[in-house]
Amino acid sequence: MMGTGNGSRPPVKARCRIKPADGNSSIPAGTEELSLRVQQFSLREQIERNHFLLTRLNAASARLVQSLEHGEVFEAIAEIIGNLIGSEEVAIFDYCPTDKNFRLAWSWGVEAGALQPFLSGAGMFGRAVQQGVSQFQDRQLGTARLPFEKNLTACIILKSSREVVGLIAIFGLLPQKNCLEWVDYELLKFLETYAAVAIQFHKLQRKQVGP
Repeated sequence: MMGTGNGSRPPVKARCRIKPADGNSSIPAGTEELSLRVQQFSLREQIERNHFLLTRLNAASARLVQSLEHGEVFEAIAEIIGNLIGSEEVAIFDYCPTDKNFRLAWSWGVEAGALQPFLSGAGMFGRAVQQGVSQFQDRQLGTARLPFEKNLTACIILKSSREVVGLIAIFGLLPQKNCLEWVDYELLKFLETYAAVAIQFHKLQRKQVGP
């Protein structure tokens, strides 16, 4: 018969009691050391990734500054995309917010005829301007790709005073590169602002030397 809790049951022998585990021995030394090594590796990886990004941003910034002196801003932007991102098919468009019109400013590796449909502002170009956000082909979920966009990898907005003033179209990537990586997205954020600044500087520079 089960006890009633009134003390009528015989006391439990001391040898049957389970002693609480020692807090210092709850984690084996080997496991704790492995955990510390994992944390160290994670922190080191963060620092190395940041260093890798800063190195690329510094190279891109230096190239843009150099281009201001030689009047080769468009070439510098294409060189940054070619060497640091991995595409030799680039086009740069001006955008007039008042008229909502696109104009081809410069291109490299892409025939002008193939760029003509983009001037309509359809597809990713239109979404980039309307949303004020760069568009990437691999992120266009649930959106039909227009025929002339089949080789378009990214559409990068160029912003001045929070206003879209142009676009960089990046087409095919180099054969050894399958897709854009995290560092590419960070570099393209840099170009959103500073490529736009460099282009504006270049335009003012041309006005000064013009007739």
